[in-house]
Amino acid sequence: MHSEQCQAIVLSTLAYGESDRIISLFTLEQGRIRAFAKAARASRRRFGGMLEPGNRLEVVLQVKEQGLSRLERVEQTRCYPGLRAGLETLALSLYGCELVEALTPEGQPLPRLYRLLTTLLEHLERGAATEADRRFFEINLLNILGYRPPLEDDDLRPLRNCLRTGTFGLVSFSDDELIHAGRLLDRAVSLHTGRPLHSLAFLCDLARARK
Repeated sequence: MHSEQCQAIVLSTLAYGESDRIISLFTLEQGRIRAFAKAARASRRRFGGMLEPGNRLEVVLQVKEQGLSRLERVEQTRCYPGLRAGLETLALSLYGCELVEALTPEGQPLPRLYRLLTTLLEHLERGAATEADRRFFEINLLNILGYRPPLEDDDLRPLRNCLRTGTFGLVSFSDDELIHAGRLLDRAVSLHTGRPLHSLAFLCDLARARK
């Protein structure tokens, strides 16, 4: 075990015992790490509300090769209050975090994916989430991880364009193109996650409510 300062995004938290938490972090330096946060629920002075999904932190970790690392302290926090300004924005931010957690191996640095998730959170902080934002994130994530589905169909041209830019909001989809992209990406995500995602159910419920 060794001490390391890392840039990290909180993916999820799990209550442990009476006062502790287990935190899933996606770090720039170490990839995805699960860390034990002692007394995180008992003392607001120790971590406060910093360990919420979607928060960006600079942390000091005792990194362990196998098993749980240990979260020693948080040096700096970047919160995104705008993520909770609307249900769609909150749902997509939680989905982005859960998808990264579900698809990434533990302990493998993935700096391109770290930047993609950071860019999603910053984009959502500035405004409402759209279906195109979700599909932009999914196709780039699958591409980075080597899971990109074939994109030869003309209706998937916007997805090819999504891979040529790192900026959310620049690629336009027609209604039909969104339907085709959604079918393809839903299958690909389901294939590689292998389990239901709670945040995806939340997203789907919101989509049905809008219709």
